[in-house]
Amino acid sequence: MSRKRPNRRWPASDPKTRRSLQPVAEMLEGRLLLYSKLGDQFVYSSRITYSFMPDGTSVGGVPSTLFSTLNANFSTAAWEQQIEQAASIWEQAANLNLSRVSDGGEAVASSGDQQDDPRFGDIRIGAVPLGSGTLAVTFLPPPANGGTDAGDILLNSSINWQINSNYDLMTVMAHEFGHSLGLGDVSSPTNPYPVMYGNYVGISQALTSDDIAGIQAVDGVRQFDAYNINGARNITYMTAANITSKIGSDAQAAIPSLDITTGGDSEWFYVTVPSTTTGTMNVTVQSTNLSSLSPKLMVYTSSLGLVGQAAAVNSMGATVSVSTSVSANQGYYIKVLAAGGYGAIGGYGLLLNFGSQTQSPIPPPNTVVAQQPDQGGGSLNNGIAVAGPDNPVAGAPAPVYTAIGSVQGWAEVYTAAPAAPINPVAQPVIPPISTATAANISPIVVIGIQLHPSPTRSPRPAASHRTPMRISPTKVIAWHRDKHLGVFTRAEHSRRT
Repeated sequence: MSRKRPNRRWPASDPKTRRSLQPVAEMLEGRLLLYSKLGDQFVYSSRITYSFMPDGTSVGGVPSTLFSTLNANFSTAAWEQQIEQAASIWEQAANLNLSRVSDGGEAVASSGDQQDDPRFGDIRIGAVPLGSGTLAVTFLPPPANGGTDAGDILLNSSINWQINSNYDLMTVMAHEFGHSLGLGDVSSPTNPYPVMYGNYVGISQALTSDDIAGIQAVDGVRQFDAYNINGARNITYMTAANITSKIGSDAQAAIPSLDITTGGDSEWFYVTVPSTTTGTMNVTVQSTNLSSLSPKLMVYTSSLGLVGQAAAVNSMGATVSVSTSVSANQGYYIKVLAAGGYGAIGGYGLLLNFGSQTQSPIPPPNTVVAQQPDQGGGSLNNGIAVAGPDNPVAGAPAPVYTAIGSVQGWAEVYTAAPAAPINPVAQPVIPPISTATAANISPIVVIGIQLHPSPTRSPRPAASHRTPMRISPTKVIAWHRDKHLGVFTRAEHSRRT
């Protein structure tokens, strides 16, 4: 005969009773949480523009000297391409498009639209003196900074910039673009170093898996266009998308929002010449003002004979065209792909003109966002890293409130690394930059603690066999930061209870 167990209540003060529902702190297994999101980003990732400030552009009263600084070592085309390549690597990794536009030279932080101001890029790039040890300063994107200065990048004009040697321009610009797009610094000294590592430690021109995971956490994984969803894939001539129905009464067609989504991708289209043709077909692929795609266009007859091709290698945004004589009811295949080099992925538009009227380019998507008040940093994730007790990792540099002349805002300051990059780096307070930490940034970065519920037991053991809650040996490392980011103090302790 079974015997019913008595319903025994243990006194609340008895320590033997408070174990099964309480967490147990256990040391970690050398695991790192790497990428850091700022909690700030431009509203529309479908098109984020950037521009080069003309020399003399006022940065809070300090004139920008981007062109004269970089032209001292390279041709304009050479250094511009390095910066364009730095932008394009981010476009290849996530659901965003970056497009270079012109810059009218208006003062930095001028009143205007936060995004898609017609006078200059969402991200403006300039150069001013920043003092020894500082390579660049980037103002955080919205909502931390709500004006036209959001996302702007300022290189140190005192640096002897180089291409493929230290200090490497593309490396620094790739890091700064990451900040402009919403990523913070990371502190994990992995091999290879992430582009978003908190200090310059050498040439790093390619995104690591951590950088890619970070930007995808901000903007998502790149999405296929309308001709490559719901099981459709126009990646061969056999599955070409028929676009004849897109031709209007003016004998023209304009197809926006197309995309080369993966490396090595191509898109095929098929068109039948309309009866309204004037005898000429002009096919245009446009990524200009849309993305950083370097496009290539190939046109074939219906029997796959090559009619013509055009390409813009390493252009990071261009327009290419093929023209041929045609007759009504003839069929043609159109193939679009990347031309090679940088700019292998990005958005584009396709234009067809069988008539005599001039055809306008495809306009960019509407990404206008009006200026907003600064919101002081959003939800800042200051690169907190979690590691085991034998692998402490210092917290990455945090955003600081920065003033350059009369321009003020939240920014990331990029410096050269010390000999031991695993240690925290005190941000220098170097004129004309003044810094102070945000009130909502925690002064302590905690590393190396994880909680788990204690194991479930069935049946319940007798009271005499119960043991109190155990905390396995855990090392907690914290870096205390003073209010001016000038001094870091290490504190660590191990505990067993």
